Amino acid sequence: MTTEMKDKAGLYEAVTKLDGMTTDMDRDIIVLIDSNEPNQPKVFLEKGDDGSIAGLVSMVPKFELKKQPSDVIFLIDCSGSMGGQSMQLAKQALQLFVHSLPVDSYFNIFCFGSRYTQLFPQSRAFTDESLESAKQLLQGLDANLGGTEIFQPLRAIFSSPNLVGKPRQVFVITDGQVSNSEQCIQLVEEFSQHNRVFTLGIGASADRHLVKGMARVGRGVPSFTTYGENIAGKVLKQLKQALQPCVHDVQVNWSPGQGADTESSQAPLRAPPVYDGSRMLLYKLWSKAGGVGEKVTITAKTPEGNLSLDVVIGEDSFIEGEMIHKMFARKMIQTLEENFEKKDPAEVKSIITELGLKYSLGTKYTAFIGVDSLTNKESGMKTRQVRNQVAYGYGMDNCMVDSMGSVSRSQKCGAAPMGMMRSFFSAPKMMRSAPGAAPPGAAPPGAAPPGAAAPSFGSMARSFDSMKECAVIDGYDDSYSEDSDDEVTKECGVMSRSTKSAPTARVPQTNIDKIVALSSLQTAAGFFKEDSIVESLIGEKFAAFKKQCVEKKIEVKVWLTALIIAYLEKNFPDERDTWELIVEKAKDWLGKTDVIRRATDILS
Repeated sequence: MTTEMKDKAGLYEAVTKLDGMTTDMDRDIIVLIDSNEPNQPKVFLEKGDDGSIAGLVSMVPKFELKKQPSDVIFLIDCSGSMGGQSMQLAKQALQLFVHSLPVDSYFNIFCFGSRYTQLFPQSRAFTDESLESAKQLLQGLDANLGGTEIFQPLRAIFSSPNLVGKPRQVFVITDGQVSNSEQCIQLVEEFSQHNRVFTLGIGASADRHLVKGMARVGRGVPSFTTYGENIAGKVLKQLKQALQPCVHDVQVNWSPGQGADTESSQAPLRAPPVYDGSRMLLYKLWSKAGGVGEKVTITAKTPEGNLSLDVVIGEDSFIEGEMIHKMFARKMIQTLEENFEKKDPAEVKSIITELGLKYSLGTKYTAFIGVDSLTNKESGMKTRQVRNQVAYGYGMDNCMVDSMGSVSRSQKCGAAPMGMMRSFFSAPKMMRSAPGAAPPGAAPPGAAPPGAAAPSFGSMARSFDSMKECAVIDGYDDSYSEDSDDEVTKECGVMSRSTKSAPTARVPQTNIDKIVALSSLQTAAGFFKEDSIVESLIGEKFAAFKKQCVEKKIEVKVWLTALIIAYLEKNFPDERDTWELIVEKAKDWLGKTDVIRRATDILS
């Protein structure tokens, strides 16, 4: 792949081509763009052929607020399409996720497919006991719950009482598509006042409309990952964002120009939530040039005070073309569909149709058609069928074959996976912004206190006791016992061991496997337990540091925690998102920076 950057009329243009390569188009083409000034707010203004002005505010805020204790719910897709690599990546991310929870958190894990299951009847405090239950669940987690039905588990989560002082944060991981994505998005929006929803789509087959839509109306952040990427880092970055207090009541005010009475419209109508490190985009359209002033002021409220930022509109803010007009129109169509279509479907259809035709956009009411003006009149138009390819990784390795060649899960294999915008300025009822509300994700008045009993979800919400017999075949496993039963339950769908002998200890090879192995030793309080894997990873310097600490009569859990902190920080700087919260919790427990300094010195 070759890329050339050119400066053209104040914009950068990328020319990209694929050389000497023939490949199946069974996955997304991903273009990664690094910005020289990622945290510098930008304003762009574009003049249309009809005299209108379209504006865009782009900002990647950088701030840090004190973390809030939360009720964290993890909702993991265990449908058949998650088999193979998708499930292994999800399990790996989940292990790091539970170890990264703050000490004062509550949590629960839901698994969904054609039915759903949950780890606890209600969220439990993050303790060593609940952590161990979660780890046992993860060992037996498998893609064995059939189709992808997310509506019921979402409704069960939202129907349970909120915990006082613990805003609920819901994390969804899925790689498939559902038939009722609109209903799921509407459900999330209905309960968005006291629940924030963060979503992660895995692989090329993930339902982008569902993943982005639930996060958008749930006031969270969507993310996507492909095979080979660090999924754990993305999940943990979302956790870090969720633990921030709500930055609410975001206002974007454009200073008025000479024509202060110029008609204008904003998309989305209400500014999206603000998160550290996540880009915020907001569009505005004026009917004529006189409505644009000299600056844009962005304000927001937080528990620690108000935030305010002024962005000056300069000469370099003006660009040519129609790109921003199109982007505004797409965002406005999305806003109309999600907020007003049920209230006035005829009017919304009229507006969307007009926008689609004016800006050449494909919508539910407009489409592109091909017209062959040179049709061969003798033989007619020639056509050929182009078959759709199954997305790469979709349901991969769903069947496991043993050494004799027989399928261990035959009953589960082979199942198919399932003038100018006339009404923009003349629809006063539909286009008015909603009045101020409580911060999204905040616990409602009168919510149940932590530990209060939650209603039962019925027979579908069975316990995970049967999962305790499950074993992990691949990767690092610190839970093996010589007394464990070799018979693995059918529900887990994991191949049984061929002997009762203890597995040979293996040193993890990849960076992420090493981080997972070390994180599995961390307790809920934050310190690390002893295990031979630590010495295997660190090598001869482990013995040297241990000797120093024994002579100084430093507790084992103190010097071991300090050594693991120093080892992670020194050896895995590129995976910081993956271990940052784990190390932060360990440092909070340790409180002795001098021990960490000694560990860092000896590793150097």
